[in-house]
Amino acid sequence: MTERNRYRLMGAIFLIAVAAVALPMLFDGEGVAPIQLDPIEVPEMPAADAQDDAAPPPDPSAALQARRELEAAIDEDGYARDTGTRIGDPSLLEDSEESAAKDLKWAVQVAAFAQAENAKSLRERLLADGYAAFLSNAKQEGEVAVRVAVGPFISRDDAAQLQAELDRRYGFGAVVVRFSP
Repeated sequence: MTERNRYRLMGAIFLIAVAAVALPMLFDGEGVAPIQLDPIEVPEMPAADAQDDAAPPPDPSAALQARRELEAAIDEDGYARDTGTRIGDPSLLEDSEESAAKDLKWAVQVAAFAQAENAKSLRERLLADGYAAFLSNAKQEGEVAVRVAVGPFISRDDAAQLQAELDRRYGFGAVVVRFSP
C-alpha cells in the first residue's frame, strides 16, 4: 500500500467516524428531554450563640498524661527504656528463678548480631530446618543488636528441651529467655 492510499484510507475512516457522531445529533430533533430535579433543601445552621446545649470539648489532660508516660518509657529511637527492645518487636528478657514460678511464655535466644543481615541469614536457616524462628531488635548501652530466637513456648521445660537440641545440633550456646509479645 502506498503512502497516498494510506492517507486516503485514514481520511475516509476519520470522515465516517465524524459522520457517525454528528449525523444522529442533526436529525434527532429535540433530543433527550431534560429531567426536572427538585431543589435541594439547605439545612439551617444554628447561630453561634445557640450552641449552649452542645457537649463540652473533651478534656485533653488524660491524653497529655498518657503521652508523657509514653515519652518517658520510649527513647528517641523507638526502643523501650526498661527492656531495650524496639517497640513492636517481641521482648526477650532474662530468665530468673522468680519468673519460673509465674505463668509466662518462653523462647530460646539462639544468637545476637550487630549486623542485621547475619541475623536474617540465621533466621532463614532455622526456618528452613523447621523451627519457628523470629527476630527481635534490642538496644543495650547505645548499641543495637538483632537477636534470633525460636518460640514462643508455654512451658519452660519445652523451651529448655529445644535449647539442648539447638546446642547439640548447631553448637550455638542458646539460652532460655522470657518471651513477651
